[in-house]
Amino acid sequence: MTDDKSGSVSIDGGKDNAADPKPTVTLARLYEEQGFLDKAASVYKRLLVIEPGREDLKERLERIQKRLPGSSVQPGKSEAESLVIHLTERQKVDSEGKKMLDQKSETPRKILVIHGPNLNMLGRRETTVYGTSTLKEIDEEIKRTAAECGMSADTFQSNHEGELIEKIYEAMDGYDLLIINPAAYTHTSIALRDALLMLDIPIIEVHLSNVYRREAFRQKSMIADVVTAQVVGFGKDGYLLAVRAAANMTDRASQKGHPA
Repeated sequence: MTDDKSGSVSIDGGKDNAADPKPTVTLARLYEEQGFLDKAASVYKRLLVIEPGREDLKERLERIQKRLPGSSVQPGKSEAESLVIHLTERQKVDSEGKKMLDQKSETPRKILVIHGPNLNMLGRRETTVYGTSTLKEIDEEIKRTAAECGMSADTFQSNHEGELIEKIYEAMDGYDLLIINPAAYTHTSIALRDALLMLDIPIIEVHLSNVYRREAFRQKSMIADVVTAQVVGFGKDGYLLAVRAAANMTDRASQKGHPA
């Protein structure tokens, strides 16, 4: 094993080994503990190329270099025993590296947020009831909160029942959870209810105001027995609460090994 001037590790006559694991302090210590001092030194050199200001890495490299040249076999163990230990530890490092890459390559869980009629007028419409935040501001907060929870969020608003139904169809494929505020259609639309019945993902119904303290006709939801949960009366924060609940729901479903 040799170090070229760029700090990359080479073996087999100086050719770069693309399979060489990413340099980490843990890997260097494993080599050092098993007596492979030249390999440990190479890893520390590569780390110092990345972080030249790390005094602790310099001290460790200096300590190892003082012990070189010498046997890279751990005292008290045969070369064969040390090789077996090395291969075992290498497999552990490779396994952990693959696990980390797999986790990073996972597609983020996706949620769809649907807003019903007149919600495009938030910020101007009955601010004492619905608040002063605009729908654009709320959507931005929804997406930011979803990202903080390791998810992505798409938002959609329409004043037309048919368009809302078509959007619900999209949730059948490619989304892990639906958050919906049907607004006035909550109390009237059997068509929306029928569309939601087609979904096999969790559905959270959200209302900005506490509908159960308002007019009698607003206290009846056509979808209450279809959805997984309701969030009412928290204003715009209701959407954010629903997003965080969505993260918990999809986490639990993932741990059980089946779709949410």
